[in-house]
Amino acid sequence: MVDVVVCGVGGQGVLLLAEVLGTAALKSGLDVRVSEIHGMAQRGGSVICHVRARGGHVHAPTVMDGSADVLLALELAEALRAIRFVGPKTLALVSTRAIRPVMVSLGMASYPAREAVEGALRRVGARVIFVDALKLALEAGSPLAQNMVMAGALHATGLFPAKREALLEAIRELVPPRYVDVNVRAFELGEEAVRRSP
Repeated sequence: MVDVVVCGVGGQGVLLLAEVLGTAALKSGLDVRVSEIHGMAQRGGSVICHVRARGGHVHAPTVMDGSADVLLALELAEALRAIRFVGPKTLALVSTRAIRPVMVSLGMASYPAREAVEGALRRVGARVIFVDALKLALEAGSPLAQNMVMAGALHATGLFPAKREALLEAIRELVPPRYVDVNVRAFELGEEAVRRSP
């Protein structure tokens, strides 16, 4: 069983990323369950998806607290919001992208520093890899491709059991045709970033 918790902010493509992972797992011959937990997704609210895949039957659709194998966070502070799923076996793949809520912009709340996010994740036992997903997505051709940067980053860890070609097929099927090349390039850049990380 591989349990992945995908989190981010509405509009970042969290749901598409989870669908790509689930579709690729099916194409790789695995049983998979994808569940969506999202609030005001279209208004920049928190979005969380659970992706559970294995060779046998997956019975439950959601990840238990403290048991995620991977936390895939598309936004820095959202990694903290999903920290209850993180435990000693978790790899936290975290985008350095910060999307400050209105309350922070108005000076009525503070936004956590990257070091604070890393410290909190490490205190519950996670290994942490940061990915500059926005920079890589822009390099690929669109800031909207950050989710596929993170998909490539996940693949490069070797923790998600779907085959690489299955992931690319899922991208080609689920992304509108005119954006496929940009998204595939973003996937490749995400892979390269994790392979280069210490």
